[in-house]
Amino acid sequence: MDNFISDLTNDLFEVDNNLEIINLEEQVEPAFLISEKINNQSRKWQVYFQCLALFAFEEWLQEREPRLTLDKENSSTLQYQYANLIDAVFNLKVGNFKVCLIPCMLLTNEEVAIPRTVIDLPEYTAHFYVVIGVDEELEIAAVKGLLRYDQLVNIKAELEPEADWNYYIPLLQFNQEVDELLLYLQCLAPTAILLPEIPVSRRDILRKVQTSLLNLLPQLNNRPLWEVLTWEQGKAVLTTPLLINWLYQSINQNTAALTKHLSDLLQILTQQAVNVGQWLVNQVDDAVQTLSWQLIPASQLRSTFESNQSNPVEELEVILNDIQDNNQLDIPPTAVRVYQDIRLDKLLRLYAIIWSLPEEENGWTLFLVLKAINDNQSACRFTLRVSDQIEVLDEEELTTDDNSYLYTQVEGSYDDKFLATLMSETGENIAFPPFEFIQ
Repeated sequence: MDNFISDLTNDLFEVDNNLEIINLEEQVEPAFLISEKINNQSRKWQVYFQCLALFAFEEWLQEREPRLTLDKENSSTLQYQYANLIDAVFNLKVGNFKVCLIPCMLLTNEEVAIPRTVIDLPEYTAHFYVVIGVDEELEIAAVKGLLRYDQLVNIKAELEPEADWNYYIPLLQFNQEVDELLLYLQCLAPTAILLPEIPVSRRDILRKVQTSLLNLLPQLNNRPLWEVLTWEQGKAVLTTPLLINWLYQSINQNTAALTKHLSDLLQILTQQAVNVGQWLVNQVDDAVQTLSWQLIPASQLRSTFESNQSNPVEELEVILNDIQDNNQLDIPPTAVRVYQDIRLDKLLRLYAIIWSLPEEENGWTLFLVLKAINDNQSACRFTLRVSDQIEVLDEEELTTDDNSYLYTQVEGSYDDKFLATLMSETGENIAFPPFEFIQ
């Protein structure tokens, strides 16, 4: 017991007397509870440390200037998909200023590790970077240093990022007069510190590395990105929120199933989507014609019970009548019908029917039907998979040894995109351009 008290006293004496100590005793349990919710066991301590830094800064700001309010609703620490990857607390706002917290050990006074992500990628930059020293054993913290974005960029120009994607900056290069932050937040205009604009070419960058990402991302197995990816590949991931979500979902999950969705997600993110919303107002865009979709005008629709495979209109009506006899299917008269003939081991026809949901549901429906055109060919097996940005929604199988067909129906909001992928038993596949609905 005496040794413990002696060690504790020695630690307290090591704390810089100029630092304003923040007591974290009441914040330890909330920080622990937040860190326990992250899926990645190996990142719990880092998230706990980030939480303590966040709570310390919030308390310091409240004590020093109660009129300033910290907006932490979108904080990266409270969004586990980001806390899982980046050792900084970003997406904080005080008024119209962006603030990024850099947690470090309280008793370490040499270098501060700053992820290059929060400096080099415009999506993550902030007006102010604040170093928060934390000692989780003593349950104390302190604001140790401050840099404006423009100052940090000048310092960074003399540095090279290390292999772990961090810049290591001596603490002495930070402004130790941390009270100046309060002055900046109250007297400075955000436009006085210019932040970089997000490039419009993000999709092009992702498209260049999508093949390598499809192979590499499933190999991460909870390892840091820098251990597996190049910075160019990592940059494509870190600037694509849906891939960040995918990485977090992949923790401790079935790799084969997730890889299947990753392939579809990369297609959704990199390929030009077809705006089916225009079809509903008879504004057939160029994508319909260039991608071989054939529109079935409403004037051609008619009820018949005699199938004519050479006539897609009649064939579709027979199929829909058959489906309606066995299932509840209510296709509104305003729905748009299109079809496309495909050669994949044998000749197939894919129908797509699109309609808006009732206004109160604020969404749309995609209904797909797949059928072989010539049944006298040898039997083959095909799989039709439909995915959105989050998961594989449905996967159906068709064996073309009789007059069979398959169908699938998915619904989503106007923010959703759907990708249909057709696969043969020989391994060939066709991914159709994503469907989106822009009103």
